[in-house]
Amino acid sequence: MLSWFKKILGDNKEKLQPSEQVGELVDTIADNSQIDSQLSVKIETLRIDNEEPVIIPQPKISVEHIIIPASPIQNYKTDTYLPDLDFPDYIYPSIDLLEEPNADNVDLDELEKNKNQLIDTLRSFGVGIQRISASVGPTDTLFEIVPELGVRIAKVVKLKEDIALSLNAPGINIIAPIPGKGTIGISIPNQYRQTVSMSSLIRKELFASNQMSLPIALGRKMDNSDYIVDLASLPHLLLAGATGQGKSVCINSILVSLLFKKHPSQLKFVMVDIKRVELSIFKAIEKHFLAKLPYQKECIITDAGSVSDALNALCREMDDRYELLKNAGVRHIKEYNGKFLSRSLDVELGHKFMPYIVLVIDEFADVIILHGREVEKPLTRLSHIARAVGIHMIIATQHPSSEVITSDIKANFLGRIAFKVTSKANSRIILDTSGAEQLIGNGDMLVSVNNELERVQCAFVDRPEVGRVLEFIAGQKSYRSAFELPDFDDDRRTSTTIVDMANRDKLFDDCARLVVQMQSGSTSNLQRRLNLGYNRAGRIMDQLEAAGIVGPASGSRPRDVYFKNEHELDKFLLALH
Repeated sequence: MLSWFKKILGDNKEKLQPSEQVGELVDTIADNSQIDSQLSVKIETLRIDNEEPVIIPQPKISVEHIIIPASPIQNYKTDTYLPDLDFPDYIYPSIDLLEEPNADNVDLDELEKNKNQLIDTLRSFGVGIQRISASVGPTDTLFEIVPELGVRIAKVVKLKEDIALSLNAPGINIIAPIPGKGTIGISIPNQYRQTVSMSSLIRKELFASNQMSLPIALGRKMDNSDYIVDLASLPHLLLAGATGQGKSVCINSILVSLLFKKHPSQLKFVMVDIKRVELSIFKAIEKHFLAKLPYQKECIITDAGSVSDALNALCREMDDRYELLKNAGVRHIKEYNGKFLSRSLDVELGHKFMPYIVLVIDEFADVIILHGREVEKPLTRLSHIARAVGIHMIIATQHPSSEVITSDIKANFLGRIAFKVTSKANSRIILDTSGAEQLIGNGDMLVSVNNELERVQCAFVDRPEVGRVLEFIAGQKSYRSAFELPDFDDDRRTSTTIVDMANRDKLFDDCARLVVQMQSGSTSNLQRRLNLGYNRAGRIMDQLEAAGIVGPASGSRPRDVYFKNEHELDKFLLALH
């Protein structure tokens, strides 16, 4: 822009400065008395194959209403690439879409009463106290005591049931000692619990200015500090607990957190909802944030049989991404995207910007029970090595048993959330320790990150709030379709399979026409398009191979199709019959 001013104004070039504000009118040109009144030009900007913009001055056209473009035209070889320029006008959701937080009222009378009863109970059993302090949290009040000299910690721990009886309160918890403080902590449930609203967490500077890759606001700790973690560093998250204890609300709060912080070009979700009702609301943002298999009708997977296809497709996406990382000479998605944004990678060699992909499975137990062997292998592989290429998983279940949460899964899910469970055994399966059986429900949870436990009150986001956020996003410009995962054909059959061509399937002709139309021989496509079971679709694919319509299986890639159009196929089928 500056070079154009110098060229047009000649000797007056040092007296003028172009506007620094992108998008504002260049009124300073028209108002400057040093400009010859006869001078008038128009700027036309042309872009041809990512070359430098061409500026063509033309005489006798007014300059008063020239507008500097809001987003500068980018040149592949020199400028920095910005992925959000796909939708430069995208507006992030506003906090006003969420409910206002309730005022945090502390019941001082209840606090004083519990303190006195606690002191009297301890003294009645011969435990003197030097000092006591209280931290009021959303769910519990944590009393920190310093016992008198000579009092053993074990003696205080043994009084847990007596303290609960004295205060008539369930869920008493004793932390002896509190790490790093030299005090004994006794947590007592509040009579009136506070609701941790999602808006109160998002408003805080901690969430507004953090540098996390995938920040998720989980809730508030016992000391009333916000609990926000980076999903990318976990790298996967396991949620488990009894029915009705807050798992679905927690998943909604996690997803809303990410929607508030990420642009559609930076994040994609693969959603599995076997119950068909929990995640269905997110269908509204299919073309913005969701990913699905090619030719998949519904963007949210509700059929347990299709979960293995999605997981295998993610494995193939992972392998493709690792190949790009190897070619770029980097080890992590952040390094790769950094090089791509700085135009250090050539798109002609297949390089592309990689969005984060988050797999969300609600009610994992149903998937394992129906298709355990088909699902567990790709899921375990993803949990092992998908982190470096930006693929992360969130899995929830209300059946925390060893058959569902196996040791292979637990080994790589370093982020775990336990809601209230019915037994110590279930708590140990989730957290490798007891404690979840003593929670008081309604969003009260224990969060384990790298084997460090925190008691947190889950953030509450109501269904209407989620709906407003999704409606706001859905009303904006979107991609033409959902983000497509690589096609995966889980065809384990070989050309040595004995095929009886005399007893061809009734849908043989229809399947033949379908693969010719799509020019892709894929068992999974036959399943989705014609609503077939896996075994029947596989048998038909074997018959198509034996008839010479498609080629042999080649790993996870679709088979070759030997007919180029339906006219050739019809002649072949007529002769075959």
